[in-house]
Amino acid sequence: MNSVPSVPSVPSAPSVRSAACNHSLSPATLPTGRLADGVVPSRSPGRCSRDAGSVGIATGAALSAKRQGADRVAVCFFGEGALGQGVLYEVMNLAQLWKLPVIYVCENNLYNEYTHYLETTAGDILARATAFGIFHVASVDGQDVRAVRATAGDFVNFSRAGEGPCFLLCNTYRYAGHHVGDINREYYRSKQEEQQWKSERDPINILRAWLHEQGLVDSAFFAQIETDVRAEMENAVQFALSAPYPDPTEVEQDVYA
Repeated sequence: MNSVPSVPSVPSAPSVRSAACNHSLSPATLPTGRLADGVVPSRSPGRCSRDAGSVGIATGAALSAKRQGADRVAVCFFGEGALGQGVLYEVMNLAQLWKLPVIYVCENNLYNEYTHYLETTAGDILARATAFGIFHVASVDGQDVRAVRATAGDFVNFSRAGEGPCFLLCNTYRYAGHHVGDINREYYRSKQEEQQWKSERDPINILRAWLHEQGLVDSAFFAQIETDVRAEMENAVQFALSAPYPDPTEVEQDVYA
């Protein structure tokens, strides 16, 4: 296997828009885990386990919003492995022709399951969108919450104004395995690489450090969040373990196909 850099820099491409990180973020505008009003994630209208399946669902949602005259914006998320799926290019073509309010977010976590994306993906990723005339594109550090938020907000405003689709490339990393059985990953990436991303590029720690440097929060703030989250997760586990098995009559409930 060809050697690849452990922590690649965020790539930049000529003739495309790149995101800057010199923006402000006050406690009143901190991300809360809630999507902005009128922003519809692809998981909202439906779920699809097929690789890149969400792009068709999101584009359909965008078409619906446009025909209804609503100001909604559809957003879909997919990994870099989906760049090899033809449906992505079919829907980007239609979205640009019809100026649909949809944002395609490619989360490049470097690995198509077990193979580094540089071994499977030729050319520039953003060029796939610009080939269809989608020029509102950006490559951002997916580990930097502020960079992603700033660019995403700009894209939502652009699409909501009727200007058409956008393409956002978030350069990120997958800490764990691709699936539950992907435990020993040393045959395709080193433990040192994983640890380097966790210790140096963790998005929570990056935002935590910035908030602390700006004097916006103190250590007690983070400690309380960790305590609350651990309690919430423990309660969720106990709820699942204590829940009764569903009745056999429910096997076809909410199943349509």
